[in-house]
Amino acid sequence: MFVINSQKNISELNKLLAMDKFKEDNSIAYPGAPSEEIRLLCQQVMDAIITALIKMPEKGLNKVEFWRLLEQGAKFYQRLDSEEVDRGLTYMEDVMDIYGIQSSEGRLNTWRYGFDPNQNTNKPINFAQ
Repeated sequence: MFVINSQKNISELNKLLAMDKFKEDNSIAYPGAPSEEIRLLCQQVMDAIITALIKMPEKGLNKVEFWRLLEQGAKFYQRLDSEEVDRGLTYMEDVMDIYGIQSSEGRLNTWRYGFDPNQNTNKPINFAQ
């Protein structure tokens, strides 16, 4: 399995779940959600991801299941301002840290930008399209 819960993981996830999310955070230059309504919607999505991870089956989640869960949240955030997309992805990085996952293998960049800028495709850009 790709991720399995330990007591430490569950404790860290519960701390993250208890946080008020999408509030102003000067340490990462995040101005906060533009309204309390949007903040609450964004928090609900992240809290749903965290809750699903806390309640995951004892056998854990494989790689596809784990990334699919995070991708669902990323798709929601893509409909919002870039600040909320970025903040949502930083919460996902927090989740990755809890599980000791050092790389999203370009997924976060792809969800944010539509491609992985670290991927060198050696293809010329066709501006005519």
